[in-house]
Amino acid sequence: MKKTVSLLVICVLIFTLICPVLATPANEEAYLQEYTLENGLRVVDSITVHSNNRASTTSAERKRSFYDGDTLVAYIRFIADFRYDGSTVSVVSKTITNTNTYDGWSYVQNSFTSSGGTVTLNAKITKWLIFNTPFTMTLSCDKNGNISYS
Repeated sequence: MKKTVSLLVICVLIFTLICPVLATPANEEAYLQEYTLENGLRVVDSITVHSNNRASTTSAERKRSFYDGDTLVAYIRFIADFRYDGSTVSVVSKTITNTNTYDGWSYVQNSFTSSGGTVTLNAKITKWLIFNTPFTMTLSCDKNGNISYS
């Protein structure tokens, strides 16, 4: 009986040590870029990548905030899911989740397309039909699951 209990305890301990190795948590990488446009708007751009090392899928979100001085005037966010296998890559899904505007600004979307492993959003924010700020946001995934942007 003692051998059975001891063997059971050893098996549980070994299983407990192996489980964290088998579980592959999602990796998150955030890229942050800040710059000022010619019209004086300050732009904060960030990307977060959620990848699963065991599955050949990667999800990435792209966020862009526009500021007039210290006042947030627009916040745009989209998510793209990619599937890759070492030789090909495809966009599984793409969703625009936020198009929030403030202080009299509005959002106008021209296109939201995907081709191969790239998702592209072409849009602009406007105020009083006088101030137009066009922008393009892209996310690309290569055949190995690496995310890039422009």
